[in-house]
Amino acid sequence: MNLLEHIGDHLDFAGLGILNTDKSPGNIFWGRMPDAPDEALTVLAVDSGVPGSAEGARIQIFTRGKAGDVRTPYEWALHISDALHGFRGFLHGDGPRTEITVMKGAEGEGMDSSGRHYVVLTLRVRYCDMEEG
Repeated sequence: MNLLEHIGDHLDFAGLGILNTDKSPGNIFWGRMPDAPDEALTVLAVDSGVPGSAEGARIQIFTRGKAGDVRTPYEWALHISDALHGFRGFLHGDGPRTEITVMKGAEGEGMDSSGRHYVVLTLRVRYCDMEEG
């Protein structure tokens, strides 16, 4: 797994959605935001950083709701922010040791052509080398 997928898996473990995999559909994605489902989130890298660096990685989490619904993606982003801000430890499963700080809280990013609102969080993620499997 890469860092984005580990964060998505951790969000799944925390009960904040279901990680989409080859084996089961979900509403948590990494690296892309598909057109469906309407209520979805994606984990994207602004700058993946270098494992062990003081600067860490800058990661964004985008949440999206159904057309016309701004409340759901905003509240979802707030729950994610609460769950991750100040997190220190190992991400779920075989995840790397991390230290997560919310750099920029829930912020509206507008809506797409289908009228679905987007909200984004920006995180600073400091992490250790991940073991090669």
